[in-house]
Amino acid sequence: MPSSVHVGSLAAAAFIAAAALCMATDRSEAGAQTAPPPAASPTDAPHEAAEAPSAGQILCPDQSGPVALGSAQWNGWGRGVENTRYQPEPAIRATDVARLALKWAFGYPGANTVSGQPTVVDGRVFVAGAGQVYSLDAKSGCTYWRYDIDAHALSAIVIAEFGAPRAIAKPKKSKRGQVNAHLEVLKPPSAAFVGDDKGSVYALDAERGTLLWKTQLDSQPTARILGAPAVYQNRLYVAVGSSEPDAARDPGYPCCTFRGSVAALDIATGHILWKTYLVSEEPRPIASVKGQQQLGPAGIAVAGAPTLDTARGLVYVATADSFNPALQPLADAVVALNLTDGTMRWSKQLPPPASEPGPAAFLSSPILRTLTTGRQVLLAGQRSGMVYGLDPERSGEVLWQIKGPENKTSGGIESGMAADHHSVYAAISGLDADASNPTGSLVAIDIKSGSKRWQTPAPPAACSWSSPSVCAHGEAQAVTVIPGVAFSGSLDGHLRAYSTIDGKVLWDYDTAKDFASVNRVKASGGSLDRGGATIVNGVVYVNSGSERGRPGNVLLAFSVDGK
Repeated sequence: MPSSVHVGSLAAAAFIAAAALCMATDRSEAGAQTAPPPAASPTDAPHEAAEAPSAGQILCPDQSGPVALGSAQWNGWGRGVENTRYQPEPAIRATDVARLALKWAFGYPGANTVSGQPTVVDGRVFVAGAGQVYSLDAKSGCTYWRYDIDAHALSAIVIAEFGAPRAIAKPKKSKRGQVNAHLEVLKPPSAAFVGDDKGSVYALDAERGTLLWKTQLDSQPTARILGAPAVYQNRLYVAVGSSEPDAARDPGYPCCTFRGSVAALDIATGHILWKTYLVSEEPRPIASVKGQQQLGPAGIAVAGAPTLDTARGLVYVATADSFNPALQPLADAVVALNLTDGTMRWSKQLPPPASEPGPAAFLSSPILRTLTTGRQVLLAGQRSGMVYGLDPERSGEVLWQIKGPENKTSGGIESGMAADHHSVYAAISGLDADASNPTGSLVAIDIKSGSKRWQTPAPPAACSWSSPSVCAHGEAQAVTVIPGVAFSGSLDGHLRAYSTIDGKVLWDYDTAKDFASVNRVKASGGSLDRGGATIVNGVVYVNSGSERGRPGNVLLAFSVDGK
């Protein structure tokens, strides 16, 4: 059983104070707004300011205003806490996708990999580059602010409000007795939350880019936050991953001591409310290999964002392998924890069938999807290429399972699937199962029955860069779906749009080339990996450049005819 560490909560007092300050805020006739002071940091972090203008920054001509949540947005990893990666109102028709053209490009200074994912809220794009977090204008790509964090951020950013919007004036009647329907609304203060490659979580003022708090969630040297945080009812849910398998390649490294975990933090203060370890015991000496002491049990990293089931009061995570020694009970599993206190409610370990062997780890988030019948299915994609439909009402009972790749071919599911009301779309990368397999494909599976609707191989286009190795077409980037169209990015640098009806490629754009950037930074694209495209108000945003394949440092925005 996992162990839960409960830390005294200041959530109620801190949130009430922040909300009270928000509600007490008044505006002068000139429209100036006084924001509440930032919450105190649990690590006594100073109230640091965003960086001043520097090379690579073209500041927006107008000042950044308060950031408020709304319906036209893509917030966090999956757009919502269920992590469906489905945008129901994209403001792009399927028939217009073929006309998508570049609108603007933004270059990340000093970066050669940008595998994170853009977050789009209230006309702002929040992204992370090489140790920097940016707030950009969604229409033009100009910079509102930049904040330097201590390490790379590989996850998406999530925005949350400290309070609720407030109407500051009642509707007035005209001389004819008609009521003016327009209400002037005072937006509450909000924060941008992001995790870094050293196990820390940051809260930044979403309007100004100043540091509100920073919490070291895990001090183990290889701990890292790979999955985006999730927000619900003034709590931030964060899962912890690890790079310890890479460190263990060094013969002198004493493997292993990392223990995967999930934690809930108070959004106002950053204090840890609970933390549940997925390896129940602390590591201890277990063996000596070639004179080097080995430690265990260890492992069970979580690479994906937590998925929240608010109706059942659960947080779901999909876990990776044990490091040492044998398979742990919660490794290679979907695990359900209580939202309130982190206690484990159930777990479902999912070894691939003997007839379909392959890596058993899960690297992406589960998806909670509601069918048109009202029934819910929990979807999980595995490195083995297996896709599972689980029953959240019956402790993860397997409803169906199917291998994504075609028979007798290998390939795995890496960064994440997407699901509309009928199908789940899984991107397959051959390299994940076999280093010599450069193929990739996109597969659509019926959520109700688990049957395969179609599978389209990635077109074997030649990579636009010279490379001594074979051009890989593995679809390693997370899938994004809108009505009628699924977007999937490939390691060959191509972002493609597929018809959800039959898998036909509707649009294909090679991002692996040089771009003129709006911030005058030398910008080039490369392989598409990890964080997928996000779509808001008729614009498709995607990062291009990965350490696997072709490096790059560019954020691209596409719209119909580039307008």
